[in-house]
Amino acid sequence: KYFDTGVIMIDSDYLMEKKEKKRYIGLSSTDALTGILNRRAFQVELEEQIRKKEPGFFIFIDVDNFKSYNDTYGHNNGDLCLKHFTKAMQECFPEGSILSRYGGDEFVVYLKDVTKESVYIYMEKFQKMIADLTLATGEKVHLSASAGGAAFPEQGEDFISLCRSADAALYNVKQNGKGAFKIK
Repeated sequence: KYFDTGVIMIDSDYLMEKKEKKRYIGLSSTDALTGILNRRAFQVELEEQIRKKEPGFFIFIDVDNFKSYNDTYGHNNGDLCLKHFTKAMQECFPEGSILSRYGGDEFVVYLKDVTKESVYIYMEKFQKMIADLTLATGEKVHLSASAGGAAFPEQGEDFISLCRSADAALYNVKQNGKGAFKIK
């Protein structure tokens, strides 16, 4: 009987170690605030998609005027805004999309197996979903995002070139009034 108990304890320790390792991997690949992939994990996922040679669209999304939003409403409400964006992304984009908080108030999305027209439709829906946010105080604020996209493989054949192309499109949107989406 002592031997059986020992085997159970070893199995229990082994399972706990596996569970902790899985938890650690999860923590190292997700953004702590939003729960979606972090930048590094997104890059790994995107590179895996690129290896499969399946077409898709890479999109950079930037919260418009986030610094002034944070300055006006405080950092707790800034966090609420970022969570609001994340929830809208999860609800708006098709299942199987790769979603990430790239850093600060920037997000990236990779949409697989979609048409250029459908990307514009998803982004229009996303803008509508994020437009109104109710703060804990009951105050309603209006939000928008600027976004730029790039098609794989036409406008970038690797992570770096897709980032550059989408970022160039995003920059163009920001130079022309914000709150819109453009594919390079």
